[in-house]
Amino acid sequence: MPTWKMTNTQYLIRDAESGRFYARFQRDNKQIWKSLKTKVLRVAQARLADELKMRRGAVKTVEAVENGKATVGQIATAYLENEARRVDIKQATLKYRKRMVRSIFSTWAELSAMPPKQVSAAMVKDWASRYSGEYSGTQFNNGIDTLHSIFESAVKSGMIVRSPVNREEIGKRKPCQKKLELPNREQFEQIVKEVRSSGFPFASISGDLVEFLAYSGCRIDEATNVKWSDVQDGRIWIHGDEETGTKGNESRRIPVIPPMVDLLKRIKSRPQYRRERTEYVLQIQECLESLETACARVGAKRLTHHDLRHLFATRVIESGVDIPTLSRWLGHKDGGALAMKTYGHLRDEHSVEMARKVTF
Repeated sequence: MPTWKMTNTQYLIRDAESGRFYARFQRDNKQIWKSLKTKVLRVAQARLADELKMRRGAVKTVEAVENGKATVGQIATAYLENEARRVDIKQATLKYRKRMVRSIFSTWAELSAMPPKQVSAAMVKDWASRYSGEYSGTQFNNGIDTLHSIFESAVKSGMIVRSPVNREEIGKRKPCQKKLELPNREQFEQIVKEVRSSGFPFASISGDLVEFLAYSGCRIDEATNVKWSDVQDGRIWIHGDEETGTKGNESRRIPVIPPMVDLLKRIKSRPQYRRERTEYVLQIQECLESLETACARVGAKRLTHHDLRHLFATRVIESGVDIPTLSRWLGHKDGGALAMKTYGHLRDEHSVEMARKVTF
């Protein structure tokens, strides 16, 4: 059992053993604990202030919903609050639903301030036609489902009789598989060089993150939670976030390939920039802006953190590794079905290329 230590800041508690800070609130006669995911007091106090601001806003929102005077924006906030209280939902899923809500209001600016009873099915269909043109099939379908869930919250609270989101009438779009446009070896080397010499704050450690993602195939939240103690016997344990774990809810081990060996040696030989991250391999938790800028300077297609996972998979296949093995390294639990669907054409292309080298 943890030993809790009070601080001089109201609502802020510290685990004496781990040093990690927690927020402790009282709501509806229930005690609520939330990890602030830091051992640094100043950071904990800043995150606590943000948490308090959000929760005070949530109380006003709940009152507006209960009084039947809430706008669609307030109902959406209450919907996300309810989702956050669910014990069966992962943080990554909650984060995605928040992103869906933001995308809805960014494409329908007037909706947030409207009372739900003023929103008609015709308005929703008009918005859906615009939304469809701006997002992929998967995001379109999830956006429609999210908007339906928001209005179902209004139905349950008695603000409207039925949801104006008719999913059958709007229909679903067939998701299209993303076309992978990844840099070749020379371009990737140039991209890393550009990131490291970009002049952005923490340019060097941003380069570490870019290389780590490309050499491991990790998701961004998996990579940034790797500790030095996870690097053992030529392999790296991937546990994910301390509270939510990996996407597949299982830890896995991945091999340390030669470029990763060199990267880890370089990181280990340099001084640590951030005291609160000394036990972690990576000192920074995102590098999207510097990565996008580097791609533009090199003339390569824009890359995201997740595209570096695709780059790893591509290089693994080109090196002759079989799909089931790649699938295990990526943390897939389907025996290779998803990897085959995503990267199968690369395997076929590589096979044809290798066949050209066969002589008699």
